[in-house]
Amino acid sequence: MTCAFADPREWLLEISPTIQAQSWQQSQVYATPSSRWCAYINQICLHAFLDWISTEDFARASVWYSFPGTPAFWEFVNGTAILLKGRRVVLIPSEAIDDSELEVPQEWVDIPSWAADYYLAVQVKPDGKWVRIWAYTTHKELKSLAHYDSVDRTYCIDARHLTKDLNAFSLSYQFCTGEQMKAAVTPLPQLSTEQAENLVQRIGIASFRFSRLAVAFSTWGSLLENEQWRQRLYQQRQQPQSCSVQVNLSRWLEGIYDNTWEAIETFLLFNSNSLALNFRSSFGSGVGSIKRAKLIDLGMEIESQTVVLLVAFMPEDSQQFSIRVQLHPANGEYLPVNIKLALLLESGEMIQQVQAREQDNYIQLKRFDGEVGECFSIQITFDSYQITENFVI
Repeated sequence: MTCAFADPREWLLEISPTIQAQSWQQSQVYATPSSRWCAYINQICLHAFLDWISTEDFARASVWYSFPGTPAFWEFVNGTAILLKGRRVVLIPSEAIDDSELEVPQEWVDIPSWAADYYLAVQVKPDGKWVRIWAYTTHKELKSLAHYDSVDRTYCIDARHLTKDLNAFSLSYQFCTGEQMKAAVTPLPQLSTEQAENLVQRIGIASFRFSRLAVAFSTWGSLLENEQWRQRLYQQRQQPQSCSVQVNLSRWLEGIYDNTWEAIETFLLFNSNSLALNFRSSFGSGVGSIKRAKLIDLGMEIESQTVVLLVAFMPEDSQQFSIRVQLHPANGEYLPVNIKLALLLESGEMIQQVQAREQDNYIQLKRFDGEVGECFSIQITFDSYQITENFVI
C-alpha cells in the first residue's frame, strides 16, 4: 500500500490493479448497474483504508457488518461503516471532482443503530487508482450544520464546516473517548411482520431503481434497520421477477395496454358463467370507464388453478379517479376457498383485504379513489403462493 501526502493533513491511498479487478468482480452480485458501481467504489475504499490503517499507529479496525452482511447495505446505500476503538466511522466515497461539500445518505444519520461518530469524506480518483481521504465531520455537526436535501435524502454539509486536517481526526478518536460525537436520534416506528413482508414484495424488485426513495423515510429506515428484513429485501432483488413492471393506468385512457391485460370479453372463452355480467353490473357503465382483465396462474403443483383479476378505472375529473377490483375463477364455477385479495398502499400498508368463502363465484374490494401519480398494489394470496401487481395512476 502506497500512501502519498500531497497535503500532510490528508491521506492519498493507492489502489493496486489486483484490488481493482477483485472489487469489480465481487460487485457483479448486485442487482443493478448503479448498485454494482456503488459496491465497487465502496470496496476499493474499504480495502485501501483497512490496508493502510493496519500499518499505522491506530487501534485495530474492523468492518461493522462483514460479508455476507455487507451486500445488503451497498445494494441500497452508499457508505461503509468501520469500527475503531469503540467508535463508528463511516467512509463516504464520491467521484465528484470538486470537494466543495460532503453528501451523507440519511440512513447513516437518522437510523439510530446506524448513526456514526465520524464521517470521512473520500474522493475516488477517476482512474480508480487512488482514493483521497480529505476531511471529516461528526454526527453532531451533520445534524446542526448540514442542509437536508429531501429530494435524494442526504445531509449536505459545506466544506467550510468540515475538518480538513486528518491529524485532528487521529487525535480526536484516540484521546477524546469520553466526548459525545452523536446528536440525539429519534427512534423509528416498528413495522409489523405483515407490513414488512408487503414492503419486501413491493420494492424488492431489481427494476425498482430507487427503493430507498419509494416510501416515507420512517418506513424505509425501519425496514433497513432490521437485519432480517434488510437481508430479505436484498435477496428478493437478486431473484428474477415476473411482476416487476408497474401498470400505468393513465395510459389505459389512451388505449395503451400491456399485453397481459385484455378486454374482459376475452375471458368468456374460459368461463361460461356470468363473469362479464357480474363485472359490468358491479361497476356500471360510467362515462369513460376502462375495464381490463388479467389471467393469474396460482402455481399449484398438483392441479392447475387460474383466476382472473379484473380492474375498472374511472375518471372523476382531470386528476381524480375511482378504481374497482374483482377476482373471478377462470376455469370453474367458484373461487378456491380462502384465496385473498388485498389493496396495499405504496408504503406496503394493507388497507383492504377480502377472502373467498365456499361457493363464492367472485370477491371484490371496496371502491377506492386516487390521484394522478399515486401508486398502489393489488395482492393475491393463496396458501404459500403470493403475487403482487403494482399500479401507478
